[in-house]
Parts: sequence; structure tokens; C-alpha cells
Amino acid sequence: MKYFKNREQAVQLMMSTIIASGVFAGTAIGAKAAEDADGGLVLEEIVVTAQKREQNLQETPISLAAFDRDALEMQSIEDISDVSMHTPNLQIAPSPGGNAGATVAIRGATTVNPAVTWEPAVGIYFDGVFVAKNVGGLFDVAELERIEVLRGPQGALYGKNTTGGAINLITRKPSGELGGFVKGGAGNYGSYEFGASVDLPKIADLVSLNIAYSKREHDGFYTNLAAALPGANPLLRDEFNAFDAEALRVAALFEFSESFSAYYTFDWSQRDNTPAFGQFELGELSPTYEILGPGELKRLDEGALDGTLFDTSKSQGHALHLTWDINDNMTLKSITGYREMQFHDMNDYDGFPITGFHAERDVDHSQTSQEFQLVGNMESLNYVLGLFYFNEKADAINPYDFGFGIPVRNFYGVESNSYAAFGQVDWAIDDRWTFTVGARYTKEDKDAYIRHPDGYYIYADTFEFEGSDTWNNFSPSATISYKLDEDVNFYAKVARGWKAGGFNGEAASAAVAMVPYDEETLTSYEIGMKARWMDGRVQTNIAGFYNKVNDLQLSNFLGAYSQIENAGEASVKGIEFEGIFLVTESLTAFLNYGYMKGDYQDFSVGGVQHKDTAKFPYTPKNKISIGLEHSVDLGFGELRSRVDYSWTDEQYFFHEEASALLTKAESYDLLNARIALLVPLDDKRSVELSVWGKNLTDTEYRLHGIPITSNFYAINYYGDPRTYGFGAKIIF
Repeated sequence: MKYFKNREQAVQLMMSTIIASGVFAGTAIGAKAAEDADGGLVLEEIVVTAQKREQNLQETPISLAAFDRDALEMQSIEDISDVSMHTPNLQIAPSPGGNAGATVAIRGATTVNPAVTWEPAVGIYFDGVFVAKNVGGLFDVAELERIEVLRGPQGALYGKNTTGGAINLITRKPSGELGGFVKGGAGNYGSYEFGASVDLPKIADLVSLNIAYSKREHDGFYTNLAAALPGANPLLRDEFNAFDAEALRVAALFEFSESFSAYYTFDWSQRDNTPAFGQFELGELSPTYEILGPGELKRLDEGALDGTLFDTSKSQGHALHLTWDINDNMTLKSITGYREMQFHDMNDYDGFPITGFHAERDVDHSQTSQEFQLVGNMESLNYVLGLFYFNEKADAINPYDFGFGIPVRNFYGVESNSYAAFGQVDWAIDDRWTFTVGARYTKEDKDAYIRHPDGYYIYADTFEFEGSDTWNNFSPSATISYKLDEDVNFYAKVARGWKAGGFNGEAASAAVAMVPYDEETLTSYEIGMKARWMDGRVQTNIAGFYNKVNDLQLSNFLGAYSQIENAGEASVKGIEFEGIFLVTESLTAFLNYGYMKGDYQDFSVGGVQHKDTAKFPYTPKNKISIGLEHSVDLGFGELRSRVDYSWTDEQYFFHEEASALLTKAESYDLLNARIALLVPLDDKRSVELSVWGKNLTDTEYRLHGIPITSNFYAINYYGDPRTYGFGAKIIF
């Protein structure tokens, strides 16, 4: 399938699909048919907890995408990056240089640099616990009940203040009855998976337990020719992008009384992958460009990198939720969390089978959090009041070798404490109008260190640094919503988001290290409409936003080091549309569209103005996804099929012009599909057989890249090739 060069070509294809099928299609929400009181077909209501209480998605005055368990299965969502294909103005990709972490961007707000000293622009919450540093294993825990993607600043309701938004990963609680599933599957590239989840019968009418385990593995997508060269390191891997992951989760629900319960979860995951394949590609400004040819958008099957030794990660977490229903109108909640993670990789960043630039990262991170929430209502008011404490410690051992045979030692780390009080109150003025006001106060302390015991010519300074600083912020929000009738709701919202400043752990000198970068503040203006049409068979949600950002935090890659810069003033504006059409009882169609445009009003560094040349990272101008889901009763079982198509506009991954051009991703499209047959065996047991395929057209597209020498060449990373397989699942 060819690449679409502009939005018009993608829309033309979308419209031809509409005409051919008689519908319009694509969204991020799992939708099912239901019957209304008169027996007519309507879309089933989606219940979310984005505002700390159960609400109908259509009555929640925020831009929100939700995926239930059914949607996760039918759209073959196995990793956090799979979510972005179906969600407007959400971009997720593995962090540059490795497979351990994820770069997450919502509405152009992101943290490009994977260094552990940075604050995320998008908060990831796992059963209500903020996850400061994600190493990719959260999706392997199985038993996800729902995923919610909240677009826009969060703070008045969430533990950590974030500028871009939040992603809630919500797992299923134990049922207290014996049941579960066992599943397995296989596919191309030697892939296979196994998973099981078991709910145990309730113990002593008190404790409900669930135990879940998953294992996924596939061979590498690319061959490393350097492993066969004479004198190659015996530890050198002979393939790139091989994947090996397993995870375990234990959940226990203690129901002490009708008003008091405790919910404890433990999750553990580990990955033992081979490093990602970084392709050597020339830039247009390289002096050898005309001789050797351009760095074309072409995914290679093999390469020769002599420094790709390992890419491993481990994570585990404990969470304890205490819930006390003080009375019918008031609930007190306590969320205590502890998480730790390690990742260790050794990778090759020069693109050649010689030691030009090799680097190792050995990172340890731990976090402790405590949150209290008071949730209640009285007459026309609903409220959430909260207190939050968060501590994290991160240490990185990051030696590198420029090819001179003398490794340069490098150590850095940070410890931070965050204290916050937040709250939100909804006032139902009458049956139609609701006014919401929220606020958050945050104080953050950070202690950072850097140790460079080695110096080597121009490549490294010898220095040691320790520093500390404190940042404070007050972030208000206000929303007015209007219910036109039972099916149409309007809202307007203004909210403040904030990220604390910090110290650059990858500074090249003491002079750079001792000057902290500034805090980032984002003010978001948003209007939206959520509506149902045609007696509940069509659902359309649309939001328009304008974000004003002061001191936008950006990272400029400088070889072995990074320079943190603050863009003085910037803005991002955009639109999000999500539509569902229940064509018949068995056929549902979806359509998603996102538009974004970022501009710098002031970006002065060292007296030089960059506002007209700097790019916005991870901000494709247009993004479209369409999908069709069909089910048919065969008498002995149900056959369900789903096809999803998405098109993403060109985008940049760095703000500095030369780096952005070297790693730029052209527009690309993806096609996924799944067919599943569910056969009931009796009232409790059933068997599901499925076949699936991802990137069925084998599209070649860049995920991200690393500029190695300014203007000359980069190491670029590509999305997975075509994958397919089959699966079987026994439900009991």
C-alpha cells in the first residue's frame, strides 16, 4: 500500500470506503448493540471512572477515549503503543535507542528524552497508582478491564500534575467465583504466547483472589551481520528486535463489611529482548549525500552493528486500596503504592560494525506514593478532595565508548519529593447547567547528582556536581456544561497543567549541570460536544482545543549528551472527532480524526531566535482511523470480525531543525484485522478460536530516530513488519 502524502488523499480513501460499505467508520471505543425500552437498536452506554466516580462517557465533560475488554481483544491491543493507532492526537512509540520504555505524547505534549531524570508530560496510572517511569511491562499483566485516555491537563483529580493528559490502566477485580481462562497462540517470526487467569472461590466469605500469568515471545525481525564477522564479541546478538516477556499478577479483594474493603495487587514483569535495529541513514546536508545516496524511507532486513549486546528490563509493583463508605453520600479512599524497575541495555549508535559510539545504560528506579481521596455528594454538589505524596529515586550508570578503546564513565541520578492538595466540585445549577471548579497546589523538591570521573579530549569533561531546588505551583480549572436534551451535551473548559523544573542528568559540563531548567506551564482552552443521533444508533464526540505553553521543556541531542532547553512561548491547537454508527444489530462502524498544529511564539537560546525553524516533536498534523466490526450467529457459535485502518501524517521527533529533518517520519498507513469464533460448550464454558494480522500491507515507516552528527546522518528505527498468527482460548 502506498504512502499518502496529504490529508486529501487519506480522506478520499475514507470516503470511498464509506460509499462502498454504506457507512462511515473508526474509533477507540468498544461499542456493542443493545435494545432500548421500545425494542429498538441503540449503542450500549460506556461507563468510565475518569473523574473518580462512575459516569456515562457521554456525560463526562472531557475529551476521553475508552477501550473495554472486548475492544482490547478485537483490536489486538497487546502493548501500550497499540492504543495510539485508534486514538486521535495520541502518539506512542518505544523510546529512542531501546525497547524498554515508551515515548507518550498527547496533543503534542511529550517528553522525548528517555533519561530517568525527566518528568513525564503524560501520566500513566495503573489501578490508580501513578507510574513515574514505564518500562513497557504493564501491558503484560493480563486482566485489563479497561483503558481510558484523558486528553488535556490533569491535576485537580489525579495524583501527579501532567500537561498532556493521563492514561488509566484499570484491571478486573476478582469475582469471588471459580472461573477464568487459558489461552495460547503462535505466528510468524517464531512468535508464541501463553496466558492464564484464574479466579478462586471466595474464602471464608471474605477474600476473593485472582492469579494471572502471561508469556509472549518472538524471534528477531532483522539479522545482525556483525555477529558473523571475524573477532566479533561472543556476546553479540545475531538478530535485532527479538522479544521475550513474561508477567505475573496477583489480586486479592478483602470485603470486611458492606462499608469497608481492601484491594491489594502485586504485579511483576520482565523482558529479555535483543536491542532495536538502528539503521544508518544519510541526511540531505551530508557532504557525501550526492555520492552515497539519500537516507530513503526503507526498512532493511539486515544490518551490521557490533555493539548490540542486550536489552533487559524488570518491574514490579504493590498497590493497596482501602475504601470506607462513611455513609451513603461520602467515601474515603486510600491508595498506597510502591514500584521499582530496572533496565539494562548495551547498544550501538554509530550504525557501523566498528566502535564509533557504543553506550550502556544500567538504571535503577523506585517510587513510593500515598494518596487520600474524599469522594461525595450532597444535594446538587459532587466533590473530590485529595492529598498526594510521591517520592522517587533514580540512579543511572551510563558509560560510553567513542571508539578510542577507553570507555568514558558516567553516573547520574535524582531523588524527588512531591506534595500536593487537590480537589474538584461539580455544582448542578439545574437540570441542564453544571458548573465545575477544580484546583491543585503542588510543591516539588529535587536533589540531583552527576559524576564524570573521566575526561577524553572534547568528548567529556571531568567533573562532579550535586544540586537541589524546589518548585511550587497552583493550577486551577473550570468547566461549564450544558445538557441540551437527553442525547446532546456541550461543555467549555479551561485548565492549567504544570511540570516541575529539574537538572539535566546528561549535561556535558559542570557549567551546564548547575543551572536547572525552568518549570513548564500549560493553559488549555477546550470546547466540546457529545451527542447521540438516530435514536441512539449514532454517537459523535468532538472537541476543539487551544494550548498555550510557557517555558516548554525540550531536549536537544548532542551525541553522548543532551541539552535541556526551554522554549519561551508556544501554542498547539487542534480538533478531535470520534464517531460510532450502529448500522445493523451485527455491523458497527467507527471513525476517528485528529488535527494538531504547533507554533512557537518565542524560542530564543543564547540570543538566537529559533521560533521560525524549530519543529514540534510527535505532532502529526492529521491522523485518521476507520474500522468495521461485524458479528454473525452461526447457530453453534458466534463469528466476529474486525478490520482497522489508520493513516498518520508526517511528523518530527526533535525540535532542532537539523535533528528533526534527519529523523523525520513521512506519512504512513496501517491495516490490522482479526477474526474470532466463539463456541459455547455449556452455560459456563466456551472456546474461542481466532486469527489476526497486524500491518497487513507491510508498510515501512519510521518510529523515531537519533541524530548522530548534526546535518550528516542518523540512526533511525522502524515499525514492525507484517505479523500474523492464530490463537485459542478456553473460558471457564
